[in-house]
Amino acid sequence: MSMMKTNSNPTPESTNVVNVGEPQEENSKQVTTDFTEAFTLCMTHEDVEGVVQLFVPDGEWMIMATGEIFRGTDQIRQLATRSVAARDHGAGMGLQPTNVFTDANGTRLCWEYIHTGVVTDHWPASSRKPVPGTKFELPIVLICDIRQGKLAKIREYFDLLTLTEAGIPHRLYS
Repeated sequence: MSMMKTNSNPTPESTNVVNVGEPQEENSKQVTTDFTEAFTLCMTHEDVEGVVQLFVPDGEWMIMATGEIFRGTDQIRQLATRSVAARDHGAGMGLQPTNVFTDANGTRLCWEYIHTGVVTDHWPASSRKPVPGTKFELPIVLICDIRQGKLAKIREYFDLLTLTEAGIPHRLYS
């Protein structure tokens, strides 16, 4: 695995990729580093078109909490556009990467981040919508499959109750 170093106040410009595991050829390492940095820049700057351009034409984005699957760049663009419209980011808010890893072959990317924001009236959920103005802090993990230097599939994992029932603690064992 390669690991992108993170810090308490990460920015795409301050991250580095460190190779861990099987050695890669130098060109392959640079391609993986460039892709990871481009993905991080697009995600942290809400660059919808930039994210879409990182996908293969038949790519998929799966929201594991709801079972929704967005196939192809048109549906992925709609997902990203609606997601950006659904929340505002004030000072110190947004997508903050915490752990970013790639495999030695550059075919897998794990992008873990904390998303902080404020819910808007454009929240896309069909039911159990959070109240507009609700502040949230949501840990999210994206597991990405990369094919020929492009995103083929993203599986997005988060706790849906953190958004739909903000401020209500949920416990499994206590």
